[in-house]
Amino acid sequence: MQENQNTQTAEAEALQAKQMGFLQRGDIDGMVEECYAADARIHGFTFRAEGHPALKELIRLYLSRLSTLGERIIDKFTVGKNFIWMEMTIQPPQGNPVKIYEVKFIQNGKFYLQLFGLRQGTVWQPDDFSGFTAPDSSMARAFHSRYLEFHSEGDFNGLADDFFTEDAQLITARVDVSGREAIRQMFQDLFAKESGFTPLSVENITNDHDYIWFEATVKSSLGQRRVYDVMLIRDGKVYLQLVGSLMGALPTEVAFANDTTTS
Repeated sequence: MQENQNTQTAEAEALQAKQMGFLQRGDIDGMVEECYAADARIHGFTFRAEGHPALKELIRLYLSRLSTLGERIIDKFTVGKNFIWMEMTIQPPQGNPVKIYEVKFIQNGKFYLQLFGLRQGTVWQPDDFSGFTAPDSSMARAFHSRYLEFHSEGDFNGLADDFFTEDAQLITARVDVSGREAIRQMFQDLFAKESGFTPLSVENITNDHDYIWFEATVKSSLGQRRVYDVMLIRDGKVYLQLVGSLMGALPTEVAFANDTTTS
């Protein structure tokens, strides 16, 4: 299994390098056609592009907006089994930095889904997506509500059994655990150290047939934080969850500050 995962990680790294090569040559058409599946999606909370023509248009717009901002610094770059996860800071000549995050998912050697979010500021102009109508997010909101209920009740068994596939993987800045039983143990350890879990707000939430993605603020004995969660879904359960910070420390960083939790 480890050898297979190493191979998949190497393939993800190779695809990223291939994409960067096209970008350095300024070949957007070639990049999209060679690196993205024909029905690939790039989604944000305020836009959706699907299929090669729409992706090319969006990427050209994105690069034109970036060209006016300034120096870019990679804050986080993680290559995993069939995904690439990045956080970046852009420093404009004047004003506060712009901070973004994106996750690209890989299938059959090409990107099939890319999610683009903002940690601070924006790269877009007000009329860039003025005609966009957000899709129905009722499924994501129901899913998220159940997720919060298990957290509020400290029910690590219900959370593990109801939400995660047997082969699920959960990754944060400090934690990388694989398998439902390892995830169960991680939440058991976390809930033992956390009390007073209180949801405060959901700033953004959306979904498609194979993912749920949200940005939300909560507080507990481990502090107040604003997080982003990306969950890939298979048969109604999560098989990959990525959790990043928009503000404050993630609970796993506080609870497991002296631990290394991997599986």
